[in-house]
Amino acid sequence: DALRMLEHLYMLTRTEKSNRFNVSTSLIAESQGKVKSQEEDVPASNVIATVLACLQALPLHESTYDTLIDRGPPWMERATSLLLRLLPSPSGIIRRGAAEGLSLLATLGVSEDAHTLQSTILHSLDEVMKGSNVLANPKAHVETLAFAKAGTLLALACIQRAAKRMRKSEEERAIARSVSRDSDKNGESADKTPVMIMMTRVLPSLATQNPEGDSLLARTYALHSFGVLISNSISTDTALTHEQVQIIWKAVEAVESSFLSAWSAVVSENSKGREREKFTSGPAFLAVLLRLMTTLIPWLSELKSLDRWLASRFSCFASTILEYSSNHPVILFEGSVFFERLSAHRDLVGPNSCCVVTTDNITATATPFLISLLRPPYPKVVADSDLDFSSCQGPIDAQRSAVLCMKEMCLSSTSPDDAFTFGVGKTLFSFLHDRCGRRRFQHFSDFRSLALSRSVVNFFEDCQMLETEVISLIQAILYAQINGRDENEKSFIILQWLLFSRCLASGDGTKTLNDADSDLSIPGLIEKARHIAQVGASHVLKHSNPPRWQLRCVSANVASVAMMMLLSIDEETDGSGLLFNLKSAQSRCIDMSRKENITYGVELHSQPIFHLQELVKTACGTSTATSNHSELPSVQISGLSLLVSIFRSFSSQLDASTNDGTSVLEQYSSQIVSSVKHALNSESLLSESVPGTAFFRLFSAGCEALFVMISEELISDPIAMRRLLQPVLLSAEETPFVQFPMGDRNEKGTLLMSSTHVTDDSRSYPLFRLSKLCFLSKVSMLIALGDISIQQSTVSIVAGELEKEEMGRAIHCAAAAIDGFLLQDSQQNQSSSATSGLTYKNTTDLDESVIQTLIENWPTLGASAVSSIIKAIKAAGNGSADMRSLQQWLTKLTPVIVTGLRHSLSSLHLGDKKSSPEQSSASETAALCVYAVRLCVRDNEHVGEGLSSIELGDIANIVTECVIFYVLGLSDSEDGSKHHTESRLSLSKDHKVLVQQSCGLIEDLCQQYCAIGVDASILTRAVVLPLVTMQENRAMELNHGIIISSCIRSSQSLLQSHPEDGRAEFEKALVQLVLTLLKDSSGPEEEIKAACLPLLRVCCEKTTMSHEEWGKIANYSATYGLWDAWAIVCMTLPPGYGIKCSIDAIKMSLGDIQSVPRHAAALVALRTALHSASVEDPSLLCFVLQSVGFEILQLLRGHGVRIIAGEGFDENRVTVCAESVKVNIMAFQYLNSVSKEDSKFVSFISAMFEVLVEIISFNGMPNHSSGKEGADETIGRMCSQVFVHVARTAPMMFKSTMAIISPENRAVLEAAVRADMSGYAAPKRETKKKISLKGFVR
Repeated sequence: DALRMLEHLYMLTRTEKSNRFNVSTSLIAESQGKVKSQEEDVPASNVIATVLACLQALPLHESTYDTLIDRGPPWMERATSLLLRLLPSPSGIIRRGAAEGLSLLATLGVSEDAHTLQSTILHSLDEVMKGSNVLANPKAHVETLAFAKAGTLLALACIQRAAKRMRKSEEERAIARSVSRDSDKNGESADKTPVMIMMTRVLPSLATQNPEGDSLLARTYALHSFGVLISNSISTDTALTHEQVQIIWKAVEAVESSFLSAWSAVVSENSKGREREKFTSGPAFLAVLLRLMTTLIPWLSELKSLDRWLASRFSCFASTILEYSSNHPVILFEGSVFFERLSAHRDLVGPNSCCVVTTDNITATATPFLISLLRPPYPKVVADSDLDFSSCQGPIDAQRSAVLCMKEMCLSSTSPDDAFTFGVGKTLFSFLHDRCGRRRFQHFSDFRSLALSRSVVNFFEDCQMLETEVISLIQAILYAQINGRDENEKSFIILQWLLFSRCLASGDGTKTLNDADSDLSIPGLIEKARHIAQVGASHVLKHSNPPRWQLRCVSANVASVAMMMLLSIDEETDGSGLLFNLKSAQSRCIDMSRKENITYGVELHSQPIFHLQELVKTACGTSTATSNHSELPSVQISGLSLLVSIFRSFSSQLDASTNDGTSVLEQYSSQIVSSVKHALNSESLLSESVPGTAFFRLFSAGCEALFVMISEELISDPIAMRRLLQPVLLSAEETPFVQFPMGDRNEKGTLLMSSTHVTDDSRSYPLFRLSKLCFLSKVSMLIALGDISIQQSTVSIVAGELEKEEMGRAIHCAAAAIDGFLLQDSQQNQSSSATSGLTYKNTTDLDESVIQTLIENWPTLGASAVSSIIKAIKAAGNGSADMRSLQQWLTKLTPVIVTGLRHSLSSLHLGDKKSSPEQSSASETAALCVYAVRLCVRDNEHVGEGLSSIELGDIANIVTECVIFYVLGLSDSEDGSKHHTESRLSLSKDHKVLVQQSCGLIEDLCQQYCAIGVDASILTRAVVLPLVTMQENRAMELNHGIIISSCIRSSQSLLQSHPEDGRAEFEKALVQLVLTLLKDSSGPEEEIKAACLPLLRVCCEKTTMSHEEWGKIANYSATYGLWDAWAIVCMTLPPGYGIKCSIDAIKMSLGDIQSVPRHAAALVALRTALHSASVEDPSLLCFVLQSVGFEILQLLRGHGVRIIAGEGFDENRVTVCAESVKVNIMAFQYLNSVSKEDSKFVSFISAMFEVLVEIISFNGMPNHSSGKEGADETIGRMCSQVFVHVARTAPMMFKSTMAIISPENRAVLEAAVRADMSGYAAPKRETKKKISLKGFVR
């Protein structure tokens, strides 16, 4: 009944329309009527809309209700008849509606007779296409036949598209219901539409070559229909069959024939009065042609065997079409999409000599027309070479398509592409400058008038979206320009962008475009680089200076990105400061200028350090930017970002002009401190300026800048440090101490991050307090982790400020950390959602910036909270209410820390050579969580419930497997075995803190083993396996000393708590390991050596080994020169036992004249051992002197008179002489106390005196130089002191010795004694007496 009413309404309107008389239409001439626009039939449009609404509301299968199965239910038959009448309509909307309706009828029919109804519709479409149902008016027959063909072809395409859409819906419903569909049913559903039959209906309209019978409108619809049939019937995921290859080849032939014949027919002489149709259908035809080429791109690789130049010809076709398209927006849009899709298949394109344009570079082919879309026209009275008269602008959809196309080309580029020139970036900045003026103001939606059309609103929204996309494209082009280039090219390109962006941000453009002087000196290079940047900026700034605030904001951000890219290049060169060090930059420019026939460019250019002053000036100026005395917080945030990048790049460089160790940024400290202070005062600026969310983000950016300044040690003035810290400190009112809320709204309300006064943006206001919490937490963790060395004065100032209100701050940090973790978990797991938290009532109450800050900083907040809470628990009294409240908070926070640790380790890949932001964040999160767990382990008696021993063992196992073993290449996981080689090289700067904290956790667990009770097998495996790997001499990196030294310290703790069963074997294995590490010929790292010696001392003190075994160890240590270990072993053995066991090895070391470095270490160890052992056994001296006395005197003489020579002689000479003298003095004192035979005593002293006299004769004494080469007066004074000591201690023996030595030696000895007793005073010179003539008496 409803369809009968619609059909009656349509027929009635058709009758009224035919009987309508209008004088104006009756008087129109026949020629004028041919150019009259087609009338839109409103009743027919409404009828179409109603029928479509009814059909779309039907389920997938409609019951027949016992209706006779023939062509479907009667309403379907009537609807089909009505739509077929409307299909040849002149209106494109009506034709499309009728085609969509017929497609729904052909695919949504009843299940029993679906194919019957479908075949009926297809047969009817054939009749419509032949003109059976068209009007009999011969004048309108040709035109109406074209409309009928167009509608019929579109209906065929819509039928196939609707069938695919229905099949997809059925599959989704089957998946949702967990119902598996049989393959037979799938094949049956796939054959619901006769695709080949419909394609054969379309092909004749594509193959017509008769100009009279050819309709451009029909061909346009035929191309569109063929493309839709192909895209909805052939999958791109599977290989093509032979039949499908033939279909694609037919489509390619249709594209080529349409481009070569049908398009040229538009201007042919055979138009014969159809100019209007061809003129109006021309843009649609070209757009559809481009769309069909875009559709065929994924299958062109299958046709390479037939014709490998297809993609190249398609590129040529597209370039030609776009060149002659008269900038029609639809064609431009389709052209952008074509090149965007083609850029993803660059392997298909190659150089084709048959093409008019170059086709081997897609970017070079498409960039000219893309740039023409984005070049903003400016109306002028007189045109010049740069600007034209036109003020018409391209449609925003076409501009957006061009932007997205260029971005896709940038992202898909894998090699250096010269099409992305610096001029493209300048054009984009000019376009951005033009589009920034079309942004709606902040409260536009609140004050929009009802009279304002929705199209205008959409235009402003599209402009703002386009602005965002252009900003993203600018950065993509910057990355594309440096992709695949060497270090020199990268630095030159990035420096260009840096200086150009600086000029835009500061409004520094030159009025003269003349080239600067070609001076190749360093000042000339600096001026040349500055001039090029100013000329580039002047093309943008000449239309508006000062520039728009949006342009300044983007420019500062681009400059910040460029600065960080330069920093990454410098880090790739091992951080040598090649770009940021003044002396290195000067020498580099000098080396460049020495090349012949060189001009300014990649081979010769300026360096970033030369432009530091202007960069700092621009950054500070942008950080405090205002407009008409109003703050510009968005611009200020960008300026702070640039300032932070300058901090990170130049903070480590010293000022060459002062040479006092100060940073090169110290000279700009006043401007820098003022800029950061301005951002930290945003709370006060909020009440003085126009409110908005940017002030909260400005304060957060200021906190980040202050943190970087502290970490890079850029604040040397304590007063300035305290001034900067004042705005970020939290008062007691902001952080009150509260218990963990257990359903009490009053307690939870105290934790809420809400505004204390009325504000227009309560969603962003919490960012003030949250930024303070995050800053204080990051600073405390920076000091605690100790990754960066900070001056003690800075640490004391910051630590003093952090102690204020620490307990309350710890509670609020814990609450924020819990909320941040839950928000992150809700984002990663869509099933769980954190609608409310401890610090907020609902997520709708928080701005996105607040949510992101909570998510990014929850690990820092959590670790800082754990540290402060444990510290507060220690300070609180046992059993106090505060202690119980703090332990409750710690109990709630600990599961968050443990879960976060597990998540971060699961997403961490230490084998990646290039660190990504995601990996750096995961590494930082894991390191902070491990540090928090370490705090709980160290102070387990204060934690309360804390972590169980089973959970701690599980954490230790995960950390060991995912971090320690992975870095060493010992991981049992598939990923670890797959990246064995890479993982051993991955101990980078980003992961160093994580490795340190992971090793520290194992150490803490080993130290607290008895109190916690973690499974000993887990700790033993974590400690022993790396040590076994090291002992087996596997390939190890020097950086792995962090892990090895930690394992040695952990094994020491395990040994001390090891049960008696198996202790002996464990002790022997550790002693063997220590000796092996110390014996390594390459020399162990200092941290490994520092860990080995305490372990050996513990083994010696509580040993299960016999003295005989330790004596062998002492001999082994002395044999291989392990004197530190030898001294430890001798100290724990009975007095003299170790020396006697290793005396032969000592004699060998002292007697080896050629090995100079061994002498000093052996003598120091021997003298130290003798000094301690001779107290209890003085006779040990006799044994030592009898064994090695000659070698000691030999070394004393050889080093004293420079007989011995070799590596390390000069460094060890004084030490060897001093130690030899000390041993001989010890022997003299022993003989003086026990000797009964004076003759032997005198013989010893005389032998020693002979050597000492020879040494004094060679070296001289202070103020008594010998004048010989290589003499050292210090050694001579040492020998003189021996003479005086013997003379004073045993005068009789001294006299007896003086009597038996030679007169020459006696003279030297006496002179030495007199010189020492006189303090080595300079000898007095004899002066002649002056004769006084006045005093002469005759």
